[in-house]
Amino acid sequence: MEIPLFPLPNLVLFPGIIVPLHIFEERYKLMINGCIDRTELFGLVLLRSGASDESEDAIHRVGVTARVIEVERLDDGRLNILCEGESRFRIYRFTQQMPFWKGAVDVFEDNNEHHPSESLYDQVAELYRSVAELSAKLSGSERPELSLPESPAALSYMVSYILDIDSEEKQRLLEMTSTVERLRMLVAHLTDTLRKLEQQSVFKDVVAKVRGNGDLGKPHTGN
Repeated sequence: MEIPLFPLPNLVLFPGIIVPLHIFEERYKLMINGCIDRTELFGLVLLRSGASDESEDAIHRVGVTARVIEVERLDDGRLNILCEGESRFRIYRFTQQMPFWKGAVDVFEDNNEHHPSESLYDQVAELYRSVAELSAKLSGSERPELSLPESPAALSYMVSYILDIDSEEKQRLLEMTSTVERLRMLVAHLTDTLRKLEQQSVFKDVVAKVRGNGDLGKPHTGN
């Protein structure tokens, strides 16, 4: 199928994820209004890191179809929209560049796998809960109430989107066709994130203890 494309820096959408977008460029106001009027999908794709302009070489070939689910119309034709990711696709040919990009795409899913993913699901879910709770503790926020997807694939998409890693690494997760491999990579990322948070927590506790003893900022001798 052929769909309009919305290349963006630093944003990788995943299926089932809802994101807000502010639409202000004339070409994308035209594109999004057309999608709204005809209830059509568009494709969100990542611009490669360091790209200075939009070109075929600068646009990643794998993205996610998005559907507009809420619209707020602003002055000068600008829009705030909520869109929901639906299916992953590969661009096999660009069909238009002006006034906005279009591409001929194929939709794809993860491969059917015989390897059990239940244990990996449990690992990712537990690590994610630990990261969320420790992050809340460090920021002084309330303990989060988490509602996780039941599907291993859906969990892998949600955590991939939320995880604080660079966009090129998220793109790598998006392009994977194995739920098991995506979950394994998320275990590694979450483990590393949790380790860093634990180090921050220890440092914060030490600083609080020193402050409580009134020793912060006082010179210490070696006697």
